Amino acid sequence: MSIKIIPQKQLEQQATNSVIRQIPLIFYPSPTTTYAHRAKRLKSLATNNPFSDYLNFCATIAEQQANLAKQNPINVDLSEYLNNENPPLSLSNRPLSTSWQEYLNELLSSITATTEQITLVIEQLKKNSVQQLQDKALHLLNNEFAHVEGNEAIFIWAALSVYYSQLASQIKGKAIAESTDKSWLCPVCNNIPVASIIQLGSNNGLRYLHCSLCESEWYVPRIKCTCCDNMKDIQYFSLDNELSPTKTECCDACHSYLKIFDQDKDPHIEIIADDIASLILDIKTEEEGFAKSGINPFIFAQ
Repeated sequence: MSIKIIPQKQLEQQATNSVIRQIPLIFYPSPTTTYAHRAKRLKSLATNNPFSDYLNFCATIAEQQANLAKQNPINVDLSEYLNNENPPLSLSNRPLSTSWQEYLNELLSSITATTEQITLVIEQLKKNSVQQLQDKALHLLNNEFAHVEGNEAIFIWAALSVYYSQLASQIKGKAIAESTDKSWLCPVCNNIPVASIIQLGSNNGLRYLHCSLCESEWYVPRIKCTCCDNMKDIQYFSLDNELSPTKTECCDACHSYLKIFDQDKDPHIEIIADDIASLILDIKTEEEGFAKSGINPFIFAQ
């Protein structure tokens, strides 16, 4: 099972599985709140963490993302993109405009560089033409990460995320989801997840994948590989103990893994922040022969 977004009117004309209908299949983002919460969590996790400097740097970017979403909101009608087979914000359905570059320019101007390396990256990006930036963005959105220098990718992706998360927030109330036989990529923008999270509250115990680009979350059953749908021989690794809120879910069939976070064990978890703070778990898991199937927008290969 995976998720497809359809117009409300179309849903009313269809009969859907009564069990699935009881489960919220998609949560669209609230960009300003999402980025502000992330920045706060990153700062909290930076205390006594071996990656403290980098966590604080990421917090600075997240704060600026929150400011950009608040000060420069997007208001668009996406109804025409909800009737196609492809996810509404996928490149095949809605080509990338250059509007996102306004966020990048403002982001680069607002960041105070704390190292010479960051200064050089910012200056280098500012020299790029509109077409050069567009080409790099398209490489990233097509998962062609090797074509973009890792430090540049962090800033480009941060701007793209502000753009796409606001577009995704516009879908809320205008479309819902149904089960289809599509892949486990984000049903909103067709991008890769960061990790999965087991939620609290009214959705206690339900597992959702979190999109690395548009910040949407979508339902996926537990104890199931989110990369190949395998339900056998799933292993879990953690650094502390079996009750740890942070684990890697590993599949013996495709040899992939993705982190799974449990809010019941730690209600303060923020999926992207906690993913960065637990990089040691990634290293240990990869030493066991598993490859990560998701990406973190603050960690791109150099």
